[in-house]
Amino acid sequence: MFGTITFSTWLTLSRIAFSPCVMLAIYYKIWALAAILFACAASTDFFDGYYARLYQQETKLGKMLDPVADKVLLFSTLISLFATSHQSLIPVWFVYLFVAKDLLLLVGAYVLIQYKKSFVIDPSKLSKVTTALFMLFLIYCMLMHAGYVLQHDVAMIIHGFAISMICIVVDYGYTFYLRLKE
Repeated sequence: MFGTITFSTWLTLSRIAFSPCVMLAIYYKIWALAAILFACAASTDFFDGYYARLYQQETKLGKMLDPVADKVLLFSTLISLFATSHQSLIPVWFVYLFVAKDLLLLVGAYVLIQYKKSFVIDPSKLSKVTTALFMLFLIYCMLMHAGYVLQHDVAMIIHGFAISMICIVVDYGYTFYLRLKE
């Protein structure tokens, strides 16, 4: 059904495999290790797509797994940081917004699958940039805990991500509307 598993797909799967390791490092407050593991996992988000396009190895499985791997890594890390910092770093409203955004996108994709049976929604540039910046932000938070970078009030950064998530949902909603009209 999906064909062979390519090197690019293995990179995507490694992102999922890294997630529990990152969570454990955060849980045990081994911040430098958590940051290194997360950075390795996050780098696969770039390289899996790069290699798939470079070697013409794009597959349906890879296209389906890539956003799942992103969600697994980002959710597990965000929830671990939230639980470990006791809301001093990541506020609860941000976690809810993060979850709500992805649930809305998931419900929209499900509706389109049921309605259209065949479609492709590529992530917007804003979504890609936000994901990359959010990955850097999570690394920064871990390095801040480790004492490698200066501790700053991250509230302004979190508000910026909240605004971009709302923009992503609006953009996705518009795309969803246009797809339904087709």
